Amino acid sequence: MSINVNWKEKCQFTVVTSGGFTLDIDSESKSAPCPTEILLSALGSCSATDVALYFEDNNLELKKLTNELTYELTDTEPRLYKSVNLHFSIEATNVSEHQVETAIKDAITKYCHVCLMLKPAMTITHSLDLN
Repeated sequence: MSINVNWKEKCQFTVVTSGGFTLDIDSESKSAPCPTEILLSALGSCSATDVALYFEDNNLELKKLTNELTYELTDTEPRLYKSVNLHFSIEATNVSEHQVETAIKDAITKYCHVCLMLKPAMTITHSLDLN
């Protein structure tokens, strides 16, 4: 498996994934997401995927799921991610808050590969709005 990163100009690149998908990245002029935004996007979507899979595996009806990430950077250069909060907003039918909390905690601590890789480098917390 491989991912190709192809320089276009200045700080603009096109990424081609092993699945053949393309993604533009731009660190300077902001014509596309920067690499660190892609990193947090991977964290948010990976953890949300594992929450959705929990619902599917447990035959629970999920109506809506969003994951908004807020983060803090270190004060000195290089500005690294210091902490991130995954705020899940979930609409579901016939589900308890305990079930949803279990889904989120399991995603963050057991299943989300991105969380597991980043957790040693930053504090990852979560919050929940359940409707």
